[in-house]
Amino acid sequence: MTDPRRGDDRSQPALLGPVTFPITSGAHAVEISAGTICAVHAVDGIPEWLLLPAFVNLHAHAERSFAPAAPPQSFADAVRRAAEIRKASAEPDFQRRAETLFTRALAHGTGKLRTHTDVDDLVEDRALRGVLSARAAFAGRLTIEIAAFANSRVDPTSREGRQRIVGALFQGADLIGASPNAAPDPQKAMRAVLDLARSEGVAVDFHLDEHGDAASSLLPLVAGAIAERGLEGRVTISHACALAALPPNKALEIAHRLAAVDATVVALPATNLYLQDRSQATPRRRGITLVRELLAAGVRVRLGSDNVRDSFYPYGDADPLEDAFLLALAAHLDDPAHLVSALCDGRGDPAVGDPADLVLIRADSLTDALARRPRERIILRGGRVVEERLR
Repeated sequence: MTDPRRGDDRSQPALLGPVTFPITSGAHAVEISAGTICAVHAVDGIPEWLLLPAFVNLHAHAERSFAPAAPPQSFADAVRRAAEIRKASAEPDFQRRAETLFTRALAHGTGKLRTHTDVDDLVEDRALRGVLSARAAFAGRLTIEIAAFANSRVDPTSREGRQRIVGALFQGADLIGASPNAAPDPQKAMRAVLDLARSEGVAVDFHLDEHGDAASSLLPLVAGAIAERGLEGRVTISHACALAALPPNKALEIAHRLAAVDATVVALPATNLYLQDRSQATPRRRGITLVRELLAAGVRVRLGSDNVRDSFYPYGDADPLEDAFLLALAAHLDDPAHLVSALCDGRGDPAVGDPADLVLIRADSLTDALARRPRERIILRGGRVVEERLR
């Protein structure tokens, strides 16, 4: 395997191999030129490395991460504790936490990450400024999208709430994030966010139905609201836990409606399994959306780490392999193609014409990588090494 670390001279192809792929077994050699995969060959040999497309983490809270707190007693308790920490944090605190998360994510093999950044009255624009500074420090190594997050303290139906969101977009946020279930009028809030996204020409990523109450689910309404505004293909729904609480026929109907408006659903197994149905008793509901049913209906399903070592989730390290392991375990998602698609934003085995944004993992198969989550990884961006962890 030739060394892909060739400085800025990419005129000579690099050859990676023998490697194994996550879906197709056997040994392969991958040729990279000018930042693109230009050839793939079957070869002899015993692969010691698994080659995948770079991971995509579509849901994180970078500026909240690595702010240690005692385990929450409930979801409401986590919200309260997180608010206290945000209020007491200065811009450098937010920047430091975000840089820590970005560092860990990159080292694990992440090539793109979306972070929801609070814009409420407790942080004003301190959190956003901190995350923007952290993003600048990772330019060229990690692609970072920032969602201006209207959390439970930001009502998008109010003038003040809209001003906070639009102000964040003006400062450099890329899209709107919102939690309409937490608003005084959830249905009105959901529609207000979509109206704002249409007027501002940006995409939306909803925290939607992060609960197990079928009666208060917004999922039956969101597809119609998306279609009414012509926002097909521009809306992501994160969490969607309540889908599992709806009757099977109703849930399947909603899944097909989401597919019809080209929505993406992001599963967040770590935090949802930890927080949903949390009380003094052992949880009886598994806090995860209906991943297999959504896939069967034709919905794009993706993965995110969500909270990392904060008031909502005291564990994790922003490792997409861990999230994929939990998804396979909790949702019984065993199909390698589905797992890799969720991990890598729709990509599969490395193929000719794909960008050479890749991650090499010291493992002999996808199952081996999921089982052990090996530390040894090499991360390539445009065919060049941007991060490596070796013995």
